[in-house]
Amino acid sequence: VLQTIETSVVQLNGHDGSYSPIFRKKTIVENLPGEYWIEPFQANNQSRIRLIAYGLSSGDINFYQNPLFQSELGETTIIQNLHSPVSINPADISGDGLSDIVICFRYGNTFLDSDPEGGKIVWLENPGQSIDKKLWKMHYFGKSAAMHRLYVDHFTQTKHWEIIGFPFIGMPHDLLSTVPVLLCQQSDNIFNTTEWSCKIINQDFFHAIHDATLFNDDQLDNLLIASYEGIS
Repeated sequence: VLQTIETSVVQLNGHDGSYSPIFRKKTIVENLPGEYWIEPFQANNQSRIRLIAYGLSSGDINFYQNPLFQSELGETTIIQNLHSPVSINPADISGDGLSDIVICFRYGNTFLDSDPEGGKIVWLENPGQSIDKKLWKMHYFGKSAAMHRLYVDHFTQTKHWEIIGFPFIGMPHDLLSTVPVLLCQQSDNIFNTTEWSCKIINQDFFHAIHDATLFNDDQLDNLLIASYEGIS
């Protein structure tokens, strides 16, 4: 069951200034075969926030309407199907003012049994008016085996989007193998290129990278990384 938790605005703005929120559950869809990832998605700053969710096994990338603006369950659109999708990050890659999706897939059978030819990274093009009516076009731009987390922002310059990718492990069946951290820079011709410029920016420090979070203290972004080493 996929659900959201909404907060009562009245409770957040009590007369005495206290903060005692009451949360209510809102069911979006029932009887799911198994989900791995859920991501809030806003096509632009004028649109409602919707949800994208998917599981590792089915591969269906599901687009859900905002449950606050629907009375019935099941308003779902499959916008793409990928082999074992893992990490997702919304960003306006096409530059048309609408958020697209950067996603990696084909990890492998298990976290340890990764596919040496997998870790494919693509971006899915937002179709605009048909956002919830048809498959989103897929654009391939790189790969790195065991790709597990992706972050889209500006890390070394501000002209083009950049993607930092973290595989979970460096080699199949080797939890303590060092992990190659990948940096990809958006191509000038995003619709007619086969690959973006990608390079390894670190390959001898991190082991078993699980997650990271963005923070900004200047024009360029930074990352806090959770790995076998702790927080870096």
